[in-house]
Amino acid sequence: MQRKLLIEGMSCGHCVNHLKTALTEDIEGIEVIEVNLEGKYTIVNMQESVNKEELKSIIEELGFELKEIQ
Repeated sequence: MQRKLLIEGMSCGHCVNHLKTALTEDIEGIEVIEVNLEGKYTIVNMQESVNKEELKSIIEELGFELKEIQ
């Protein structure tokens, strides 16, 4: 299922790459489709089994804030 993650705190290409790597390597069932730095969002294919609290925790560990999952 495709989801849009609204994420605050990304400021550069390094942030984008760091986020992509963490999401795909640390969470089973997520495939990153797009990270939009200016729009402050990430589009992912996410299985229903993905733990949303774990997802939020990993994003926050990177120094970003998960505002919403659409």
